[in-house]
Amino acid sequence: MLTFPELIKNIRKEAGLNQPDFAAKIGVSSALIAMIETGQKEVSKKFVLKLADALKVHPTSITPFLFYDGTHLDELSGIEKKIVEQGSKLQVLLIKKRSKLLM
Repeated sequence: MLTFPELIKNIRKEAGLNQPDFAAKIGVSSALIAMIETGQKEVSKKFVLKLADALKVHPTSITPFLFYDGTHLDELSGIEKKIVEQGSKLQVLLIKKRSKLLM
């Protein structure tokens, strides 16, 4: 499963957009996109809402990835590992299908 910054970058790239164009589609600054993609800035609720609106999804389909950092996977319980697996599938949907709405 991708971290949130990786997810944002992959959605943007799948849409074929550079950071300024992606930012314009969402209604934020390109500096914010750059900082989010590099992990320098935490996203706000407002950003999640704007992204969800642009992708035509409910914000809760994006928020599970806010806290995933890819570490401690060996410490997850069986059910948590299944949730991560399902999260990976949802990320693929967001990247491959929903990013097309930004083109």
